Amino acid sequence: MLLFLLYSTAFGLVVCQQDSNEVAFSAGLTHDIAILHAEKVVYDKVFTNVGGGYDNTSGNFNCPVSGVYVFQFHALAHQDKSTWLELYHNAYYIASIYGHTVNDYASGGNSVILKLSKGDQVYVKAVDNSYGTDTNMYGRPDEIYSTFSGYLIAPIYEEIPTVG
Repeated sequence: MLLFLLYSTAFGLVVCQQDSNEVAFSAGLTHDIAILHAEKVVYDKVFTNVGGGYDNTSGNFNCPVSGVYVFQFHALAHQDKSTWLELYHNAYYIASIYGHTVNDYASGGNSVILKLSKGDQVYVKAVDNSYGTDTNMYGRPDEIYSTFSGYLIAPIYEEIPTVG
């Protein structure tokens, strides 16, 4: 990614701007998983990864461009099972989804808008089963119901004061 600087002597500022502000990812789960402890969910099927922020080996979105982002996460649990997931920004809890239905499949979904700095991480993890619920997620290669997506809606440029 290229970076260019715009100098302004009239205001004594240097404005840093990145040449590419396109960031969007969407990933899904292609297999069943049962998570007993507070583990990250690794969505293995990447539909799009513009900007290269999503890592399908760790489940992390690593913010490549500072800005305001939308994130969405959804899950489907097997019949008579539960799903309880949480979205994190770095190590901070942001939002949850929960689903449980007797004699039917259960789903949950949520979305948030977050201000991120370059290098921040956003990820989904299961709630530890010590709270009374195992997290089960349904998935098949041809039936993807559990997803994690995000996209940049507005970049934020930093203003750096000049020295001198």
